[in-house]
Amino acid sequence: MRATMRESMKQFMGEPAAMDATTSTSQQSFQYRDALKRATDAIAPVWPLDQWIAVNPWWGLKHQPIEQVSHDLNRRAGQPMTMPAQFYRHAWETGRITPHDLRQALRQGSYAFSEQRLVDYLALPAKPITSLCSAWDILEAQTGFDPIAESCASYFDQHQQRWASCSVPSLYYAWKKTVQHDLRWSTEQRCSLQSLPDNAAAASEQVAADWELTPDAFEVLAHTLLLRVNGWASWCQGISWHTPEQQKEAGISQLVAMVLAWEWLGVRQLNQQQKSEWFAQWQAADAALTTHYDHEALWCWQHAYEVGYQRMLAATLTAPSTSSPPAAQVQAAFCIDVRSERFRRHLEQAAPTVATLGVAGFFAMPVTDAAIGPERALPRVPGLLKPTYRVGATQPQQQGVKRYQKESQRQSVRHAKYAPLSTFTLVETTGIAWGWKLIKDSLRKQAPVAQCDAPAGLFHTYDGEPIARHEKIALAKNLLTLLGNLTAPLLVLVGHDSQSENNPHHAGLTCGACGGQGGGMNARVAAALLNDPDVQQSVQQMGISLPSAFYVLAATHCTLTDRVHIYRDKQMPVGLEAALTTFESGVQRAGEATRLERASALGVDETTHVARLKTLAMRGADWSQPRPEWGLVNNAALILAPRSLTQGKMLEGRAFLHDYHPSEDPDGKVLERLMMAPMLVASWINLQYYASTVVPELYGAGNKLLHSVVGGHVGVIEGNSPQLRIGLPEQSLRDGEKLHHEPLRLTVVIDAPKERIEAILKRQPVVADLINHRWLWLTRIGDEGVECYTPQGWQPVLAD
Repeated sequence: MRATMRESMKQFMGEPAAMDATTSTSQQSFQYRDALKRATDAIAPVWPLDQWIAVNPWWGLKHQPIEQVSHDLNRRAGQPMTMPAQFYRHAWETGRITPHDLRQALRQGSYAFSEQRLVDYLALPAKPITSLCSAWDILEAQTGFDPIAESCASYFDQHQQRWASCSVPSLYYAWKKTVQHDLRWSTEQRCSLQSLPDNAAAASEQVAADWELTPDAFEVLAHTLLLRVNGWASWCQGISWHTPEQQKEAGISQLVAMVLAWEWLGVRQLNQQQKSEWFAQWQAADAALTTHYDHEALWCWQHAYEVGYQRMLAATLTAPSTSSPPAAQVQAAFCIDVRSERFRRHLEQAAPTVATLGVAGFFAMPVTDAAIGPERALPRVPGLLKPTYRVGATQPQQQGVKRYQKESQRQSVRHAKYAPLSTFTLVETTGIAWGWKLIKDSLRKQAPVAQCDAPAGLFHTYDGEPIARHEKIALAKNLLTLLGNLTAPLLVLVGHDSQSENNPHHAGLTCGACGGQGGGMNARVAAALLNDPDVQQSVQQMGISLPSAFYVLAATHCTLTDRVHIYRDKQMPVGLEAALTTFESGVQRAGEATRLERASALGVDETTHVARLKTLAMRGADWSQPRPEWGLVNNAALILAPRSLTQGKMLEGRAFLHDYHPSEDPDGKVLERLMMAPMLVASWINLQYYASTVVPELYGAGNKLLHSVVGGHVGVIEGNSPQLRIGLPEQSLRDGEKLHHEPLRLTVVIDAPKERIEAILKRQPVVADLINHRWLWLTRIGDEGVECYTPQGWQPVLAD
């Protein structure tokens, strides 16, 4: 539904036509649509709160060098993508950045600076940021409100809104019609807006025709305006990823029409001189500008800051191992999550006959959990994947009906709270009951240990039919290939979860590989699958080696308390009881050691194991606690290598660890899958933490104490602002006094021949973009130590 562009309006702008006169109207229309597509693609998606996953906010710009994106963001939103100069000055003066790091950065990045010039730069006063200006500023100053963000909050607040809205076909149409009843708008503004088409695409094209900017300038303007409502733009973009059936009515094409129309209204209120200045500014906005000196210098310092971490990491990895563990009785596969690194290290020290593995925490089970109750099913897969199967009902029929009725009653109360007359009736009828609930929740001393029921079976999501034998075998083979060589008779798949009350961002503390859900269900599904005798026999016939006596259990690791709940299975052979006892004893001691290691960063100063565990468990039950745990703060590296490379070495809970055995992967197919999946997920997590730290105004969620939830699960707003806040709250990065997250781009360490890695870069342009444009750092374990991939070739990390 696209309308043709109207005749050009040179008189309106007071400028000559920006496009060649020979360009046809249809060609111009296509060019503008293409420019608008590029502008909207530059906005990254976000997921609902109950499926919250970390997202790289610059995913749509990965085909550009990170420094260029930073320069553009600085001009369009006044937000550079580096820390201020004083941050790097402190790192330099305290030795966090050494002269070696600075020289290495200059060499790798080919920056046009000398070492002394960069040091002198840190003493210069900061210069003000000059960004592009829009007519939006004038309108906002006149009206005193933001109609775009307000309308989005109202439109998407379907779960919590107090007055039911009539059915409308699209976000843009709803906004356009609602404005006619908003007396904050002038009569002239309402009439002008009504003159635009009711169709979003047609309105965007008409605005583009009126302005007659070049397509490139139009792209810059559209992206700049979307950044003004970046949270809602990200939500609308996310709809096409996680709720595609709503894309046509509420996707980002609807929102971009709104921001363009609002700017169009602002331009109409400018005088002729102001219009000329506005047009000239945006017409030149797409011109290739020389990168500012300050901008280039800060990126060199950021590079040196990251080299400093790589130097320390390389020294740790190349240090000789001090232990030779005995043959494993138990192998425990943990999620690659950085919080598992500490626990795995302590577990192997506490129980030397337990060997640990690292794998993505959904255990290659692309499932959705169709839980009993009125709520929607929740996918338990990484955000970039779609669940192929659903987990069947897990409760007996009678118990299931009771559970459904209970959840349905709770949902009815939730909806009733926001009905128009609820203020007159609900408090009087349910006030005492809700008051008792508040008191009971306040008196609760510890959060319950997260657990999940045993799965009854796997079924196709599209037709509900049970999965076929060959599908079971394919799932098992895929997981076993990722796990590598299994030698112990008992394998434990350890998913992870967290505990926190009254926390909209709870899903961000659970398993990102499971779509913001706990990994226990995926572990139980995988364990049941691998214990199938037919499946075991079939995968062995396909060349996968398994121990003669082999059984699999599932478990859940709580990252708040570092307790591990093991899902015992009566079918487990009696002969494995001793191995299981060893594992249970080991995880208990590992939990004590891990809690001790984490305690000081959380301000937990109890001196006994029992008191420390009790305090951490109370943090999860305390609904006034803004920081139950630190989550994935300080994540900095992904290591794809055998466990022998990292075992016993202090990685400080900063590394994602995924097992990879180069000798078992001569054709590089497994490595290619790891670089296309776990590496991308780790990069998304890393860059969201980075963005929330360096650009908190645009990509951070603000102060958790001021949050209100929009739409039940859409997101949060801060205070009385209607702007949707995305990313991480301040309390997830700072303790009120200092920053707890080092803003570093991800360093990927791979144990593989350079030819194998380079071949994958040639086959996978997405991976090549991330590396060549410096969104992450690629290193490998070479004969001379750790070496970093650069356009000039592989360079040693430690050499000076």
